[in-house]
Amino acid sequence: MILMAGGTGTLGSVLAHVLQDARMPFRILTRSSDKASALKEAGLNAVIGDAENPADLASALSGCTAVVSAVSGFGPQSGSTPSAVDRGGNINLMKAAEAVGVRQFVLFSMRGASASHPLELARMKFAAERQLLGSSLEWTILRPTTILETYTAIMGESLRKSGVAVVFGRGDNPVNFVSARDLAAAGRFALEGRLNGQAVDVGGPDNLTLNALAALLIEGNGGGRTVRLPLPLLRAAAAGARLVAPQWGRVLGGAVHLGAADMSFDAAIERTKLPGVPYTPVREALASPDRSA
Repeated sequence: MILMAGGTGTLGSVLAHVLQDARMPFRILTRSSDKASALKEAGLNAVIGDAENPADLASALSGCTAVVSAVSGFGPQSGSTPSAVDRGGNINLMKAAEAVGVRQFVLFSMRGASASHPLELARMKFAAERQLLGSSLEWTILRPTTILETYTAIMGESLRKSGVAVVFGRGDNPVNFVSARDLAAAGRFALEGRLNGQAVDVGGPDNLTLNALAALLIEGNGGGRTVRLPLPLLRAAAAGARLVAPQWGRVLGGAVHLGAADMSFDAAIERTKLPGVPYTPVREALASPDRSA
């Protein structure tokens, strides 16, 4: 039995279906009774508990031999923080897993995670990585580039509602996008024990500018226009939001990073570690959206 934490998010929802199709038994940890009920109605196994609360985890892990964690406290809807979730929640899961004799732990981190990264999320992911490396668990760390569906959900909603694709900054810096389906398949591959003791950066075949991605979405929407938010405006908004709405401050800070940094990546070499895992171009991923729980 696998315990999946973060199973109702963008990545976790796809991973749940990948594991289900592979007939790999799992249960999803969620702190929401409503989400647990919805998951059960969809035929999925769910248990109520919060990774931030160590007391919830022993029973959730009962009978499990592996944990896969895709938790995130980054977005405005998370109700928490990267410090509490991406670091604290993951560390709680690792310690609880060790205590009850779980063998394997697969952690979804992020490419570039480090102690000095400008984003708090990346720093907290790195802290979780360090804890896992020092544990007694058989570990795998998967470090995705920018998850395509996370960004296109925001841009796509704006397009549908107002015919506008919002781009952060000038939109001409390269970003490597990876589809949730590729990441979910990589997660299944890791849970099969084929990446034990490895940290793998997982990217897609395309380095696109945000302008190019907006053009693809506008094409798929049947029309629309691009609106660019200047980086000075985003930086000022992020600074202000951190004082009154820290969750939005983090999101806006992430938008600044996405709109300013060179986030290109040559994923081909790392992909040799993932034989059989899809390597989906952005256009193909946009043409056939992933299933979600």
